[in-house]
Amino acid sequence: MAPAAGRVAFAGPYKGYGLIAIIEHGGGWTSLVTGLAELDCRVGDNLVAGASLGRMGPGRPVLGFELRRAGQPLNPLDFVR
Repeated sequence: MAPAAGRVAFAGPYKGYGLIAIIEHGGGWTSLVTGLAELDCRVGDNLVAGASLGRMGPGRPVLGFELRRAGQPLNPLDFVR
């Protein structure tokens, strides 16, 4: 699910990470969700927080999440309430 509202900047395969979605949230913030087996979003889609990005595969899939501001990676746990 989309962690916050934004526009899909990339949605597709990325070597070593399966299918990924990159969302631009404005103000220099972006998030990346990796390890998806199917995508429900496309480049240019405007998403609300919680919108489906896709589905993970069967078995023991690994979901990755990255938060960036102005291109610098940040620890998302620092922003969880």
